[in-house]
Amino acid sequence: MTNGIYVTDDTRPLQQGDIVLGSGVVRLTALQDIFIPPAWAGIDTIQSQLSTSKSGDSGLGAIGGSSLVMVLSHDCQLDKELNRSARNLMKSDPSLTSEEAFEIAEKNPELDRFVLVAPLVDVDQIPNGGDQNFTNNVLRGAMLGYFPLQDETNLAISRTVVDLSYRSTVDILTLTQRLTSLSDIARMQLRYALARMDSLRVPVLDASFSEAIGQKITDIQSPRKASPTVRLILENGKALEVLLPATSTDQEGPTRKKTRVAKSK
Repeated sequence: MTNGIYVTDDTRPLQQGDIVLGSGVVRLTALQDIFIPPAWAGIDTIQSQLSTSKSGDSGLGAIGGSSLVMVLSHDCQLDKELNRSARNLMKSDPSLTSEEAFEIAEKNPELDRFVLVAPLVDVDQIPNGGDQNFTNNVLRGAMLGYFPLQDETNLAISRTVVDLSYRSTVDILTLTQRLTSLSDIARMQLRYALARMDSLRVPVLDASFSEAIGQKITDIQSPRKASPTVRLILENGKALEVLLPATSTDQEGPTRKKTRVAKSK
């Protein structure tokens, strides 16, 4: 992770990559055999039993607690309902300007009420089986499921990673204070970490790239409409599929003007 990955701009609305204080995370667990991983021990401090329809089953439980979290929801998802509401307002009343429509839509507190977050955890609390190389790989971003953060003494962040395997949908009203946000480059790295875990897993490109070395690209095809991949046709007749980068990772963020979280201190 390069230096200067954090930015502070209290005028921007909530967006992907924000580190927020005061939120909680929660997960489901089997009550007959509750397991709390060491890395989550400081988070999973509250348990609650949920009703179950299975006779004789000990039931499900909700377990979680407060944690410093990172917002994972993509910017377009954060304002999806707001944008749709504003467009509908302008359709129903053509005299409304875009600014007026969004101002009206923003007054509805129920729009875009929920966001996806993941907790920040101490890397030294993640079991490594005595293998320090594992911990080092987590800190440099080589392990799936973890997004390492640059140390920042002012934020009390040291040897900290975002645990992408512990994701939780939370009410936006539980987000009390934004401490900082990721820079444009760091947000791109976060998106790659999410895509690598959820879609690409462990992309093995060695053999494909080896076959492409020295070959000219004779054609470029898009397998499917609006597909995030393109197919490169090589002069030897073989094809190489590559994933296109996100079209934009700028800091403009969502359309919403209000931050909906307290300003950083």
